[in-house]
Amino acid sequence: MADRWFVSRLLKGPMAHLEWKEHYRIGYKDIDAQHRALLDLLNQLIDLMDQGGPQAGISRIFQRLCHYATTHFANEEAYLRAAGYPELPHQQAEHAVFIQQLLTFDQTYNPTDPTLLEETRRFLQDWFLRHILESDLDYVPHMKRFYNQAPIRGILFDFGQVLCRFDNARFLEGLSSFCEKPAATLKEALYRDSTLTQDYEAGRIDSKAFLGGVSDLCGMQLPEADFIRIYTDIFTPIQASFDLIRKLKPAYRIGLISNTSPWHFEHAIRTSEVFPLLDAVTLSFEVGACKPDPRLFEDALQKLGLLAEECVFIDDQAAFAQAATDHLLHGITYTTPVALMAQLRQAKVEF
Repeated sequence: MADRWFVSRLLKGPMAHLEWKEHYRIGYKDIDAQHRALLDLLNQLIDLMDQGGPQAGISRIFQRLCHYATTHFANEEAYLRAAGYPELPHQQAEHAVFIQQLLTFDQTYNPTDPTLLEETRRFLQDWFLRHILESDLDYVPHMKRFYNQAPIRGILFDFGQVLCRFDNARFLEGLSSFCEKPAATLKEALYRDSTLTQDYEAGRIDSKAFLGGVSDLCGMQLPEADFIRIYTDIFTPIQASFDLIRKLKPAYRIGLISNTSPWHFEHAIRTSEVFPLLDAVTLSFEVGACKPDPRLFEDALQKLGLLAEECVFIDDQAAFAQAATDHLLHGITYTTPVALMAQLRQAKVEF
């Protein structure tokens, strides 16, 4: 429990504007980002009220604040419910009071009543600080314990070099055979001097634009069918990983998180023999971001219906595995099938 004397001192005296401070940090998932967004809306509302803004404008901010707060509270309560937090009913009660009071203020707002304006400002400021510094900080130790105690229910895999090996040299050699430029020259042009691959995988360009960009680098228009063939014929299944998924499937939800492109997905990932066993598939070009962006982890967790603490994520890139751990999944860096089996057993995954 936060020191109540500190909170009372923090709330004492007039406060026309609330600034985010480091000691407001919860340090759990996306809660801090949501609190900051909530604070921004609170400040917008308070500023507009201080300026004697029109009732319609005030009402719009009240509605935005109410909508965002409702979404944030639902998100927070879902985490706490899944983690078995014993004080969840108290949290829910405080959330309900805030929403109800917002609705009341919206209905009774009167820019000519200074007493009501001060009451509204004081409630918004006091509630925000008390709730974060007392109620929210109280659940942090429980959630930290939950990370080590939560049973593993989901296993998420990267695709390239974890489920299938890939060799971009085969693609470059195929391009070279078309345009008669050395593969080494094409490699520098495509991967060092161009962002075509990153843009394609992040969904910033479509397949037509990608083909056009590579054609420009090659100095000729590449035929689409032949291009797709050489672009996607770079993968070799890692049979041990396929066998592992089959063993895990009866007891765990299985997911995929891949930085990939539409053509790699359609002609390599979707056609792999273990694709039908996947319960959730998160693709960078659909999310509009690439690992280690946390949006990919959140997309996969939402599709699986699991908390981060309940999931293992396996990637050959140590930085991506660490990003998953930072987002409260259990990140594992893939090196060999034998090492992976040992790491999964250490994470208490049974197969």
